[in-house]
This record gives sequence, structure tokens and C-alpha cells, in this order.
Amino acid sequence: MANPYTIRISSQKGGVGKTTISVNLAVALRNMGHKVLIVDADYVNPVVGFHLGLENINKGFKSVMLGKANLANSISIHSPTGIHVLGGEQSSGMYEPNQAQIKRFDRLIKSTSYDFVIIDTPPGFSQNNFFGNSDEAAIVITPDIQATASAMRLSQIFGKLHLKHSIVINRVRNRRWELNVEQIEDTYGNKVSALFPEDDSVPMSIASKIPVFMYSTAPFTKVMEKFSRGYSLQISVPPAAPSGGGIIGWLRRVIGF
Repeated sequence: MANPYTIRISSQKGGVGKTTISVNLAVALRNMGHKVLIVDADYVNPVVGFHLGLENINKGFKSVMLGKANLANSISIHSPTGIHVLGGEQSSGMYEPNQAQIKRFDRLIKSTSYDFVIIDTPPGFSQNNFFGNSDEAAIVITPDIQATASAMRLSQIFGKLHLKHSIVINRVRNRRWELNVEQIEDTYGNKVSALFPEDDSVPMSIASKIPVFMYSTAPFTKVMEKFSRGYSLQISVPPAAPSGGGIIGWLRRVIGF
């Protein structure tokens, strides 16, 4: 049995649509016939369940991490889409997993029969939210200089960890103050893997607790269909070498980083 292909959805700052990308990528891959688990590992603000109408889940990631719950028994099935969900847990106290817990969790995930595991992580990075041996990471940004600069820091960290990664631009409105794709690619040192437009269907879907991918005519959905196909190939085609993603002259000139 092959290990599941694990995709970490990351951002260096909040509010860029990381969970929206995570949830809809899981739904899109499931729609292609893959067996998919999404893990709400955002112990700061777990909202995957809310996006799916499963916000009453009170078991999941934290309990499994602490060894208080069995992984299989903590997974819920989102019946409209068929994706499996390891929900996050709202907690009054601060929690961050340690390395021993992460290694144990990684072994549990690798022993499952899923084709894909999508991990929605907290914003930012620490060694304690790396979540084991992910096969790939998507860094979600909006097309502004603050998000791009912070993403470059995350890209450098992933490069040092030899983790294959790509940039996903979300909420593109094509306004004159936005960075264009060429500027972001020049800064990143690699191609942007997806460009999601600002789409009114997205907040509507979140409010209705129906993934926007299920809105077949939404502009967001059209991009997600292509984006997910790229990942689908990874379970039959060997992954490419890790991308470089270094900070180059353009970003230094613009913000002096």
C-alpha cells in the first residue's frame, strides 16, 4: 500500500484564504475519485468544520495529537462530498504540538489508505507546525507586497527543509496597486501554480457552508479544477525536485528585505 500524498496548505499571514483553498482542494480531488482526508491542524483558529457545516465537531486533531483519541474514530465524513475530516478543536488554552507528537501523528497518517491528505496549518511557521514529512506545500498569498514578502520567508524555510513548494495567489482583483504575476514569479524564482480570482461565490459558499467547488459555474471552481489535476498526477508521476524560491533583487529593491 502506497503512502498517502500529503499536501501542506500554508501561509505566513492570516486572511489570505488558506482554509478556503484547503477545503476546496480536498473536495476537488475527491470529485476526481480520490480518497481524501483533510486535517484541520490550525490549532490557532480551526475553521475547516465551519466551512463544511461540521462546526459542532468536538474531537479531532488535538485529541489525536495528545494520544487521547484514536485517529480512525476521530474522523468524520462530510456526506455531501465524501471527503473525510479530522476536525480542529476550539480550546480556551494555548496548544502547540511538540516534535514527539508530530512524529507520532506523521506515522499515523502514513499508515492510512488515503490517496491524499490535505493539512490546513496555522499561519506562520515553527518547527512544531511542520507536521512531519509532507510531500508538498502550497503557500497561499494575496497579490500585495506584504503577503508576498512574508511568503518569501516561508519559501526560504521550506527550501532549507527540502520541501517541494509552490505559490498560490488568491483573491486577485486586477487592481493597479496589486502585484502582477510576473513580479511575484520574479521574486519567488519559480512559476505561480494557481491564480484564483476574487469571486463573490466564495463568501456566499462559506456563509452557506457549502464548498464553492460545488458551485460549478464559479470562476474560483474553474481554476480549482485545473489546480487539483496537477496534484492528481503526483500519485502516479514521481514528484519533481524541490523548488528554489529564494528572495532576489526585485523584492530587495522594493522593500529592502
